[in-house]
Order: sequence, then C-alpha cells, then structure tokens
Amino acid sequence: MSCKNCPPYKNSELGIFFPDCFERVSGHCNKKNPGNVQNLHILAHRVMPKFYDGIELDYLHRLAPNKYITASWVLSHIRPSGFRFGGLYTFRVQDDTMYTPTIMGDIHPTSLAANLNILYYPFQSLRMEAVLQKARETAPVESQYTVEWTRPCDTWTANFYNVRNENGRCTMSVMRSVSAHWALGGELLLEWNDPQKLTPDLALAARYSHYNYSLAATASRQGLDVSYWQRIHPHIQMANLLAWNRNTRKTIATICYQWNFWNSAVHGMFDSDASVGFMWTKYLTHLPLQMGFSVVMNLPTDRFAFGMRFVLDPSGLRRGE
Repeated sequence: MSCKNCPPYKNSELGIFFPDCFERVSGHCNKKNPGNVQNLHILAHRVMPKFYDGIELDYLHRLAPNKYITASWVLSHIRPSGFRFGGLYTFRVQDDTMYTPTIMGDIHPTSLAANLNILYYPFQSLRMEAVLQKARETAPVESQYTVEWTRPCDTWTANFYNVRNENGRCTMSVMRSVSAHWALGGELLLEWNDPQKLTPDLALAARYSHYNYSLAATASRQGLDVSYWQRIHPHIQMANLLAWNRNTRKTIATICYQWNFWNSAVHGMFDSDASVGFMWTKYLTHLPLQMGFSVVMNLPTDRFAFGMRFVLDPSGLRRGE
C-alpha cells in the first residue's frame, strides 16, 4: 500500500515499480547504559577515603516520606566553620514513589552562605539539575546547570558552569556502549575568559568492565587519567588510580582499598607522594548514630590531618551507605 503523497503502485498496468514508503522503527539494545563521562571513574573514587577535617556533627530528621530537615555544625581549618540548617523536599508522592522536582538546600545563618540544589525529571529519560552556591552575602552566586538525556545504550550530557557574557565554561559529552563490556565516549570543553575568545578542548573516554572489575581511561591535551577497580572478595574492593598533568609534568599514582563489615567499613590509601590515609565508619547497633574518623599523613613532611564525624539519624536513612 502506498501513502497519500506517493505515486500509485500500478506495476501490473504501467510496468513502473514504486517502492513502499520508509517507516521509522524503534531499535532494540541489549547492552546496558554506560552512564556519563563525569562518572567514568566513579567505582574507583568510591573506594577512596573521604577525609574529614576537624569535627563535624550532622542531624537528619524525617517529617514525612518526602520531607526532611537537616542541621550540621562544623569546626574545621579548611571548610567554613559554624552551624548550618536546611532540608529536602520532594513535591509529589504517589503510593511508595516520589516524583521530582526535588529541592535540597542549607544556609549559614550568620554569613548567609547557602547551597541550593534543584533536581527535575520532566520525563524518565531527561534529567535537569541546577546547583547554586553562595559563599557569603556579598559574593557572586556560583552556578552549575546540567541537562542529561539517557537512552538504553548511550547518555548525552551538557553542563554549564558560571556561564556569563564575560567568562564561563561548558562541557558537552556523550558515552555509548558498543558491546556488553566496552563503552566509548568523548567530551567537548568550551571555555572563555573574554567574549571574543573561545578556547575549545576535546577529551576521549573509554571503559572496559565486567561484574567484578573495571578499567577506565580519559585522555586530552591537558593530561591523562586511568583507573582500575576490582572486587577481590564479597567484602573487599581494591582500586588503582593514575593521573598525569601536562602543564605541571606531574604524575600521581594511588592505591586504595575498602573493607566492609556487617556494621562498619574501612577505607585506606597510599599514593606516590608518600601520603597515607585511613578512614573508619561504624553504625552503632542500639543508637541511631553513625560515627567515623579519618587521618591522612604525608611521610616526607611529617604533616597530618585528623577529623571526626557524627551523624544522628533517628529515621535510619543513612544506614547502609
């Protein structure tokens, strides 16, 4: 059968053959989604210790399935010290499912430093996110906007960092699964410090993964990053990271591990700069409390940093992180 815009099919009468109209048929992909380029090394980075500085006290309280209030007090040499409070709110709840938009934020009542994060899925495959940060009352707002489109075999992402007429930076990336184990992608960086001058840069990304190990690499004119992650035991993970910077001509290699117990976890690392780090977290059995401490030391300089963190969570939402 021909459509209305095509000539009639009268092969038997005129001896002229007109093929049928083209039709668009959705394809089928049996490969998993590879994620985005920004999270290419996420398996190795999760094994790395997250070092604390000073003392941090956090409180998380659930008012409803979609409403939480948070409070924190920090005493630190690096992070802004003081008290902060905030919360999380998801607009729609149907049965046991929460639907975006979701708003998360906190504020320092003295300096009015604030963080705001807005996450919205207009439909299942499209993610839109805005992250706004203000260091103090007179400081400009630092912004990051993300638009991400996810398909069964690939992910397309655009990030915009502090985009203004005078300066700004944006990245556009794609990651695609080419087989059950291989994923390839690239990222285009556009940066400008003057309205008339635009500096582009291109990075290539690749990952080879199985269920218990993964090898990932990114390369550009600025440097090279390689990571290897492996689960050597149901409770033990190992990771190796290598970073080379072209401008500084410096290479740093890191070896780290994670050992999970039934109510605690241990993270450790050692790098080529002779820095040694350790982090321990534990979930108390009879109290809604998560506690942890970390220490990192550089052996050649004999300098170290020690930190502790306590998270009080009566609803038990943080258990299992």
